[in-house]
Amino acid sequence: MQDLEALKQWATDRQKEIIDTLIYSSSQRKAAESLGISIRALQRALERAKKNAAKHGWSPEHDMAYPAPETHLVKGVSTLYGPNGLVKQQWVKTDLKKEELTECLKQVADDLCQTLPRYEPKEDQLTLTTDALTAYVIGDAHVGMLVRDRYNMGQGDWNLDMAEMATLSAIKWLVDCSGNTDVGMMVDIGDFMHNNDSSNLTQSGNVLDVDGDLSDIVSATVRIYRAAIEYMLEKHHHVVLMKVRGNHDRDAALIINTMLTVFYENEPRVTILDNRHKFMVYEYGKNLVVAHHGDRMKPDRAYQFITNTLSEEWGRTKHRHLLLGHIHHNNAKEIGGLQTESFNTLAPPDQWHSHSGYGAKRSMTAIIFDKEHGEVQRHKVGINQLK
Repeated sequence: MQDLEALKQWATDRQKEIIDTLIYSSSQRKAAESLGISIRALQRALERAKKNAAKHGWSPEHDMAYPAPETHLVKGVSTLYGPNGLVKQQWVKTDLKKEELTECLKQVADDLCQTLPRYEPKEDQLTLTTDALTAYVIGDAHVGMLVRDRYNMGQGDWNLDMAEMATLSAIKWLVDCSGNTDVGMMVDIGDFMHNNDSSNLTQSGNVLDVDGDLSDIVSATVRIYRAAIEYMLEKHHHVVLMKVRGNHDRDAALIINTMLTVFYENEPRVTILDNRHKFMVYEYGKNLVVAHHGDRMKPDRAYQFITNTLSEEWGRTKHRHLLLGHIHHNNAKEIGGLQTESFNTLAPPDQWHSHSGYGAKRSMTAIIFDKEHGEVQRHKVGINQLK
């Protein structure tokens, strides 16, 4: 209990509340029930508090008992133990504090998930569906990107409202054409959000043209997902979200996925796949569906990774598909039993890409995979059909 009390100095307000409840409870289960959260949620909160404390040099179970100053973080600890197992000497290396965006976002998500309302399950009233999966493949949506057609030779405007309207309209159009299959899977192949954080910079430090602030873009993103999943539940017994992390939204995608997982945790008809790894995988009957954003990943190298890492899944299936984004144009290639394909986006090219000569058709695709026979049908909707 003494260690828990000391841990509070590196905890957030919500984590302090959890720690205080745990101190005065007889067990983690009792504390979790009192807080109205799961035991796993309680444990995650403690783990994050302990991780933050360790970064500041305090982790008693590892003989780290000398915290660094508030302005520093511990970047290394070397401990020399004597013959009796006691600490003889210890060297603590510190560095000036550098906030890591991913950790900050994870902390925000962890705190929000404690109080996030849960989705109320709805009764499955569907009676007739085909034994198939429909994959609604969302190419790089770039929600939050600002484009003016006078800067891209008339290839189209794009802003936050247009991105939300076009993306949802395309999903609904495809669901109406392709629905009533057993499973509906929304495959977001990355870069759904145009910016990863409020700096509005790319990984290489280039400035992005952004419409609205980060909260506006996150809100629009969540609205799209929730509305799409709600609509898909009317047409499919089960809905799966495969949210791939792109190069534009590498951290934001992780956090939004975490929050959606919590929101739908009481709805057995919705599955939010874990997206900590940039390769995402789903098996349906004899179909193996793998998705990756495509940044720094050539199809040949992806084939090697899939056959080496997913050998058991490969052996169980006959129809293997790799869905890619990033390049914004459609390109298909078959490699040793793996059908690879990159997909179009609904968004127009921004100023930089247009000036560099990039451009492609703007569309969204739905692919129907029969449980036994693989791809049997597909539908496509173009941007001009949504106006």
